[in-house]
Amino acid sequence: MKSLKLGIILFFLAKVSSAQYSLTFCENVNDSGKPLHPSNFFMVSPNGSALKFLLKADDGFKTDKMDFKIFYINDAGKEEEISKLAQKIEPKWNYIWKEVVFFDAGNYRVKVYDSKGAYLTSANINVKQQ
Repeated sequence: MKSLKLGIILFFLAKVSSAQYSLTFCENVNDSGKPLHPSNFFMVSPNGSALKFLLKADDGFKTDKMDFKIFYINDAGKEEEISKLAQKIEPKWNYIWKEVVFFDAGNYRVKVYDSKGAYLTSANINVKQQ
């Protein structure tokens, strides 16, 4: 019984201390932080097409900067980092977005890190050319 109580307490502490983040790809973001036309699949023109990375945090970000790292995923499934985009933020904010222009078709993974380099979340996106 003692170990059950300890387990419940540890689970509760882990749940309380872990912030939840979500990354969504979309065509635009409204003033309330809602994604417009969210998807993990986008068609881009040969001249490039812009889309938004929308990052949400349940309890604010508690940092002053985020890094979006973009990885190309090759046919073998291996990731190759192709870009790192910094975004300054206010710690009290609960969402941010970053506009990115894609030119090349492919499968990509976007990973998000805080100012100390701690991993927060990631998502995959598939880009096709028109």
